[in-house]
Amino acid sequence: MAALESYREHPGIAAVLVEIARQLADAVALVVTVSGAPQSGHEVLAAEMRHRENTARIADLLIMKGIVMAHQVRDFVAGAVRASAERLREGGARRVKHVGWRRVHLLLPGGLRTMVPTPYIRPTRKGLVGRPRSTGKRREGGAGRYPVLDQLGITSGVTPLTRSDICRQVVLCSSYTEAQEQLARSGLEVDRDTLVRVAVGTGVDALAQRNLALHQAREEPVPDESMVMGKRIRVSIDGGRARTRQTKSHSRKGKNGRRPFTLQWREPRIITIDVLDDEGDVDRKWRPIYEVSLGTADEVFALLTGLLRMLGAKHAAEIVFVSDGAEWIWNRVEQLVKDAELPADRVHKLLDFYHATEHITEALKACKAIGVKARAALFEKLRRLLLEPTGPQQVIDELRGLARGRRGKRVNKEVNYLESHLAHMPYAQMRAQKVPIGSGVVESAVRRVLNLRFKSASMCWRVDNLEPLLYLRAILKAGRWDDFMAAHLAGHHWIRSLPPSTDAVHASPAVPLQVAA
Repeated sequence: MAALESYREHPGIAAVLVEIARQLADAVALVVTVSGAPQSGHEVLAAEMRHRENTARIADLLIMKGIVMAHQVRDFVAGAVRASAERLREGGARRVKHVGWRRVHLLLPGGLRTMVPTPYIRPTRKGLVGRPRSTGKRREGGAGRYPVLDQLGITSGVTPLTRSDICRQVVLCSSYTEAQEQLARSGLEVDRDTLVRVAVGTGVDALAQRNLALHQAREEPVPDESMVMGKRIRVSIDGGRARTRQTKSHSRKGKNGRRPFTLQWREPRIITIDVLDDEGDVDRKWRPIYEVSLGTADEVFALLTGLLRMLGAKHAAEIVFVSDGAEWIWNRVEQLVKDAELPADRVHKLLDFYHATEHITEALKACKAIGVKARAALFEKLRRLLLEPTGPQQVIDELRGLARGRRGKRVNKEVNYLESHLAHMPYAQMRAQKVPIGSGVVESAVRRVLNLRFKSASMCWRVDNLEPLLYLRAILKAGRWDDFMAAHLAGHHWIRSLPPSTDAVHASPAVPLQVAA
């Protein structure tokens, strides 16, 4: 341990600071240099681009100066080394060695690429008896750590803001190429491999933080204070489709240099939680929560259970559960209410109204004896009747009377479905209480989070890339990106970083993250 606590400044640190000071002086000199009055819009544009590029370089140099100076703070470096060594031991390392200083490439948000000497530690077998049990493969993320860079939130060779910008563009743009182009416009030139490695790595770490936080929420008591206390919240679940590919690793490469692969459709499940105002409309001051999972139905509901417990949903004034008629959803709702400790008298379970009308449409399609115009008029009549106090039962009875002849089986199938959800169709009562009866919010989330980025013609994804990127895009589209990044750098789920008050969920700027030396 004495070796870990020892500190000897790298001789190159002073030289790096001198070089940064020289480049800063040159960059500042360019800023204050007056190039003359522009005479056209083209000259103004050229000057704007030149000054923006130069000021970005100044910002990068100032950031770099702070990072290098942090390496000169003896107590900070020693504390960072001890913290990283402890994390390695928690991961299974019995002994840790302080290897010394290594030069590491860093990429900053303005595009500056540089190298900085920084301490490096790794597990060692010195003093241990027996042969090492190893698979021969390098562990994910390497065997060792860079303690000072870890403490400053610098991983994969990129600073926190650089990582944030890369991840945002990867999940915001329609392709990796477009993300590279958008980053290049701000001076950040990133190759495709770095782009994917940083974004997917961030998503994987974020998913691990989320899963740990929600597991703890399922095990711990529901908090006494809640950010949704006294509010009306709506919960919805829906699934989408994305195509994944599995490479045949043992097959020979083709003429294009790639191995063949198989394609498979997967169903990402999306959860939405939003707050309703007194009129039953979406409370625009409250940003929604989107969660996404490629897991099984049980895993999705375990995730939702943890989320509702973490939010303290049991303290909400009303909990409205609205969804379509998928059996995998409704078969688990009752258990969800118990596991999340939701008061049953404040939970409303509703079948999406528009989904119910689709089953009426399908039943009427089977009635070929009825003309097209008469069928449309009957549908409109039944749709309106569905909104009456005793309407759902009347609709079922009327459709049952149409189940005649060889197409009666098809009509009865739709009628039986509606009958099985009769308890979930009190539309008149819910409208009187100003409770929404549609699940459009989750349908919109499926389109915005999934379809517009991950479901295009000829697009297919590696399974281990799809879920991390989906999770990051869900956070972005929910308007929670700043909250997420601040909490992610602190090492915990973003919901746990919010104070248990109603003001915590209002759409206000996130508090800047402060890293103490």
